[in-house]
Amino acid sequence: MKTQEQEQEAPAAAVDPMEDLCQALFSTEEGAKKKAARQTAGAMTQRPWPQLPSRLRSAIRSDIGRLLDSGKARGQLLEAGYSAAVVNQALRDLGRSVA
Repeated sequence: MKTQEQEQEAPAAAVDPMEDLCQALFSTEEGAKKKAARQTAGAMTQRPWPQLPSRLRSAIRSDIGRLLDSGKARGQLLEAGYSAAVVNQALRDLGRSVA
C-alpha cells in the first residue's frame, strides 16, 4: 500500500543536457537559449573536434551553415558565441571558407 507521500512524488525525468544543447543549435529560432548553446559549444575546445559527440558536431555545422547562408561573416560567427577553433573546424567540415 502506497503512502500519501509516495503518491505525491513525481518520477524523475531523465535529462540529457547534450540533447538540449543539440536541439537549441538545430533550432532556427534566434534567442538567449541559442546564444547560450553556442557559447557552451564554443567552450568545448579543450576536447578535440573528433571527440565531440557526432550529433553535437552536426548541430554546430548546421547552425554555422545557416548563419553563413544568411550572410554572416566569420567575425559574426565568433560574436554569436562560437570559439575560433570550433568555427574553423566546422568551416573545414563544410568545405567553406569565410573572410
